[in-house]
Amino acid sequence: MVSANMTLDDFARGDALAAAAGWPQHIVFGLDAAAPPLGALQVQFARFEFVIAGTYTNLLCDRAARLVERELGPGDALVVPGNCWNQPLWDKDVEVLSLLFGATHLGVSLVRWSAGERRFVSVEKRNCLIPGNGPLQYMVDAMASHRDDAGPTSLDSRLLAQAILEYSRRLLANPVPEEERQSSAFFRAACLYIEENFDRLITRDTVAAHLRISPNYFSRVFREQGAMTFSDYLTQVRIGKAKFMLEKYDLPLSQIAQRCGFNDFNYFYKVFKKVVGRTPTEYRNSVQAGAAVKA
Repeated sequence: MVSANMTLDDFARGDALAAAAGWPQHIVFGLDAAAPPLGALQVQFARFEFVIAGTYTNLLCDRAARLVERELGPGDALVVPGNCWNQPLWDKDVEVLSLLFGATHLGVSLVRWSAGERRFVSVEKRNCLIPGNGPLQYMVDAMASHRDDAGPTSLDSRLLAQAILEYSRRLLANPVPEEERQSSAFFRAACLYIEENFDRLITRDTVAAHLRISPNYFSRVFREQGAMTFSDYLTQVRIGKAKFMLEKYDLPLSQIAQRCGFNDFNYFYKVFKKVVGRTPTEYRNSVQAGAAVKA
């Protein structure tokens, strides 16, 4: 078990987790089935909270939108996906390590609360850049996908939590060099621009001009940070949006193609089949068939 009175230096070095085999033992998810009460914590980014010592009591909601109190002890973790919520009650002494996964940075905090004194007796906070080409965000998204079907002792969730915790520790211990920080910033800005403008006519040159860097430097940054080309990423975003629209809306395929940035329907059809392995019609039919079986 992780020892109490840990510091962030201990966490970064790995000293505090050396004896924590199998930690976390239980995982509880914060959900959004009910509206958050006044004073609840709710942000757009995912948060993980690991109980180091004491008892961490939270007001949460279950899948039926009922408000419930949950007590977490040492070795337990609370996972709060983006836009979900939790409300700490701070009714007992507790020490909590919190990770906040922002768009570009990882926030790490370690707090100790004294119920007798009704105050935080110790607060440490740090942040570090999340590399644009790293696996962290994928792991966090994978964890969030378990919120509706994983039990508190799910091995998949526990292994994911361990991987996320260790990767976060390494980021804190080995900050990204300045040159890579700049490249990562350009890469993330490019991804955001693409995700906001994928339905328009955009090219490598137009995105590079938006970022005020040369097209050649832009291509190099994208390959290094994203492990793919600009055109591959643009296609990935557009096809991902097309899949979402095929799943959710009964729109004509030509409209979906146009709304996803494909002005040539035949090209959209060809690219979709190459990426997904099925035609748009086959994909829509498979989704509908799956929904009918569940019903």
